[in-house]
Amino acid sequence: MKKMKLAAIFAGLVSVFTFSSCLNDGDSGSNYDLYEIVTVEEGSIFGGTVLKGDAWGYTYTPVASSVLAGLKASDGSYYKRAQVGIKLMEGEAITEGKKSYISEVGVLAILNYKDFNVQSDTLRTDYALVSLEDSNNKIWAINGYVNVPFTFKTKEQLSMNDFHLYAVEAKEDTLVTKLQQTKGADDAYQTGSALISFHMPFNDMKFRDIFDQVVPKSDTIVVKVTAKGENDKELVSTVKCSASNMQASY
Repeated sequence: MKKMKLAAIFAGLVSVFTFSSCLNDGDSGSNYDLYEIVTVEEGSIFGGTVLKGDAWGYTYTPVASSVLAGLKASDGSYYKRAQVGIKLMEGEAITEGKKSYISEVGVLAILNYKDFNVQSDTLRTDYALVSLEDSNNKIWAINGYVNVPFTFKTKEQLSMNDFHLYAVEAKEDTLVTKLQQTKGADDAYQTGSALISFHMPFNDMKFRDIFDQVVPKSDTIVVKVTAKGENDKELVSTVKCSASNMQASY
C-alpha cells in the first residue's frame, strides 16, 4: 500500500507540544503505512478498544490487545489522544467507513487532552493570548474533541490546567466557545505554544443545555473558538465539522 503521511500536521505539531511528552525519538519514517492523530475508544461498537483517526475518520482495530501497549499509562488506563504511526495487517487495505486491522502502533507523542470546563463562573482571571492557531496548525474538531493550537505569554512554567475552554452560547448552527488563560502576568515576556484537545462533555447538562440548541445544517455545525487577545482584541477561529461525528462515540 502506498504510504500516506499527514506531513502538514506533523511538521507543526511537534513544535507546539509544550506540555506533552514525546515517547519515541527514534526513526519513525520507514516502518509505518500511515501516520495519524487518533482517539483511543474503549468498548466501541466494533468491540474491544479501537483507534478513531482524525484525518479521514477511519477506525483502526488491533489484531491483538498487545498492539496498543504503548498507549497505556502507568496505571493501566489508555491515553485518550495520541500521534501515532500505524502498520496495517499484511494484505489489509483501508476502506472508508469500515474498520481496518492493524498489527503495529508506534507512539510518537501523547497529546494534551482535558474536558471542557463546565464551571466557567469559577474562573477569576483572564490573561491575553498571543494568538489562536499558528502558521502550521488550524483548529479542528472530530470524535468529540475540539483541538486548539495557541500561543501565550508567561513569566513562569504553565500547565494545560491553566487554560480552559468552555461553551458560551449557541447561535443557529454555531457553538461559540472561549479559551481562557487563568495563570500568567500582564507584563509577561516569555512566549510559549501549545496544543490541547478539549473533550466535549456531552454527559453534563450544563454543556448539553447549550449544545442542544445548535441546529446543524446538512449535518454540519460550526465550532467557534474565541479568546482575549493583546490590547483587549478578541481572537477568533472557526471550524466546520460533522454534527453526527462529534457525538458518535458519546
